[in-house]
Amino acid sequence: MSASLRLVALMSAAALLPQLAGCSSAPSPADVMARPDAKIRDRLSTNIAADGLKLFTYTVMTGNDSSMAEEAVNAPLRQSRQQQGRSPGRAVAMQPDLTEWTEQIELGLARTLEMSGYCREGSVELSRLIERDRAEIRGECNEGATEEDRRRFANPG
Repeated sequence: MSASLRLVALMSAAALLPQLAGCSSAPSPADVMARPDAKIRDRLSTNIAADGLKLFTYTVMTGNDSSMAEEAVNAPLRQSRQQQGRSPGRAVAMQPDLTEWTEQIELGLARTLEMSGYCREGSVELSRLIERDRAEIRGECNEGATEEDRRRFANPG
């Protein structure tokens, strides 16, 4: 996938992100991805098997300065602790709320697949890993590869 296609996909997703963000004094994952200085990178890796099976891996990572993304994910933890009346020094086993971040990853994948034309008839998710600073979704296209697909999305090799 070309760099310009990735940029367009990220910009398209970023334009919709504020609509998904909730009200909060801390930056939400949507705010983080919408900021041009937020170093968020996405990549669609394609693999067409000899029998025409079309597989992909969509990866999103925060850049070296992931403090903004971490703040967006950790802020709900702090707010939750405060609302529950727990002191910051008390150890609480809580998981970060990755709901908004996951929504952004899913939106980015949908836009990227649509804009690239890789999975024209939809796809099936095979696995996913969503963490606060990275995400990976592996999937399979519903349709088999055409000769045009094999030319456009040639396997590295």
